Amino acid sequence: MIAEVKQKYRGVLCRHCCQAIPLAQSAKRIEDRDDFTARSLTLRCRACDGEGLYTAVDVIDCDGTPRLRGSYGSKCQRAASLQRNAQILG
Repeated sequence: MIAEVKQKYRGVLCRHCCQAIPLAQSAKRIEDRDDFTARSLTLRCRACDGEGLYTAVDVIDCDGTPRLRGSYGSKCQRAASLQRNAQILG
């Protein structure tokens, strides 16, 4: 029988869209030092680009692999496409 390996990572749930946001390396280091309880972190969601403040209470173990961050170029292309469509319709 083959055992499946499940990946996990530390993260928080986005306050806007409830998608998992992985902790950055700097946040992991703060969490390891037990200094995380007195601090809050500002994290940006990779799904909706919403930004929020999170504390140690918000950190959970998430299943799977973190969502890949979209490239800046693709966001610019998408914004330009939306602007062109608005000009055509408007």
